[in-house]
Amino acid sequence: MNYTAIVRVISILGLVMAGALAIGGAVALIFREWVQLGAFGIAIFIVVVLSTSILLLTSRPTRKANPKDGLAVLVLWWLLASIVGAIPFIFDAPQGAVTAVLHESVSSLTTTGHVVLSPGEGEAAIWPVSLIVWRGLLHILGAMASLIAAATLFAALNLGGPGIHRTVLFTIPEGSFFSATPKVVVAAGLALGTVIFTTAALLLASGVPAAMALGDAVSVATTGLVVPGREDIAPLGILHALIIGGGLLVSTIGLAVALEIWGGRWRGAFRDPEASALLITILVVGGFAMVAGYTAWQGFGLGLTHISTSGLPLSTRDVAHSAPVTLMVIPALIGGSALSTAGGLKLARVALLMGRAGEEFARLGFRDSVVVMRYRGRVLPDAAIIGVWVYLVAYISALALLLLLTAICHLPFDTSVKTSVGWLSNTGSLVELDTVYRPQLADIVGIFAMLLGRLEVIALIPVFSWGFWRA
Repeated sequence: MNYTAIVRVISILGLVMAGALAIGGAVALIFREWVQLGAFGIAIFIVVVLSTSILLLTSRPTRKANPKDGLAVLVLWWLLASIVGAIPFIFDAPQGAVTAVLHESVSSLTTTGHVVLSPGEGEAAIWPVSLIVWRGLLHILGAMASLIAAATLFAALNLGGPGIHRTVLFTIPEGSFFSATPKVVVAAGLALGTVIFTTAALLLASGVPAAMALGDAVSVATTGLVVPGREDIAPLGILHALIIGGGLLVSTIGLAVALEIWGGRWRGAFRDPEASALLITILVVGGFAMVAGYTAWQGFGLGLTHISTSGLPLSTRDVAHSAPVTLMVIPALIGGSALSTAGGLKLARVALLMGRAGEEFARLGFRDSVVVMRYRGRVLPDAAIIGVWVYLVAYISALALLLLLTAICHLPFDTSVKTSVGWLSNTGSLVELDTVYRPQLADIVGIFAMLLGRLEVIALIPVFSWGFWRA
């Protein structure tokens, strides 16, 4: 383990987070939110002092970093960033509610977006502008971390078996592992920035108020819920809904297809297995919703809202609250592309499992036939499919554990299922926890579950091994 490289990279990322904190502090200053300004100031002081001290006291590493060091950085960053991200919320939480503050930070950082805090009382229960901006900044930081980790670390570790995270952006370098990440950082930043800017511009041009347009744009790009209570607000019109829906399609399909389009390979983009799986899932969910009595727009919107794991409504508030649990839970469990900010099992894994299952059934009548699985033009060995099955077992086991833990919190069955899936798939609109009468254990379970879902479950397992840190 290259500890020097790990702590130096963490320190550099800390300075990046200090820059985000400075933006939140500037907003607090502009709107004269003095309590929040003090909280941002404390956070900036702590992060800057610690980060600069480590950088000054440590020398450049002489050993080459490897993907294992990258995994250590990823896990430590999520944990430390969650703690730092909680500091601006500290003065707006009920007395002693440390877990609630951490839950709020982790929820934003993992782009889950579920709200547990309720600043103020009665008519004063209005979120400070600086904290809403901070939620948006945490969403962006978390989305960037998710995209970079998927395109670099997960591609190097080959999580999921068939290499569903691989792109032309990254190959394992001969030198340090971290030296190959700047290219991915630029690509992820451009992708998020383009979606945010384009969506915001279109929403403003359609007459959506500036505050809502900016909040929705960040929510669309990060597939999260930036503005508290946004899941209960219907679109202002059909054009508003269409712009959000189009943005969610782009964000859910992620970098893999975007790179195909960027390279001028339009046909390859439309034939991509993840793009096909996305459209099929939306059509299936929409079809069942129509049979259940919803209109075509409501049904397809329901499918897109939850497969993107964003929770942004595309029709009236009543649709999401009255829809059958299965029509919300199944698309959220499937999730988006492997190189997107959407959570869930990921479209590629589901497509591979369904394809392999179909071929196995077809082979029952021809036991000596040879089954060949292909993914994006590559022939996959059986070991790759086994890797996907292992991931599925780990995911189901994690979900079963969450169901048991939510049962301890005395949540009703429907609430337990929606909340567990919402945490694990980072779909905040599914989480149903009271902001006042909420067991402390639920906050702790939620924090762990949201981080587990964002780290794609299986990436977190080695961290609990002493041998991982000792080697």
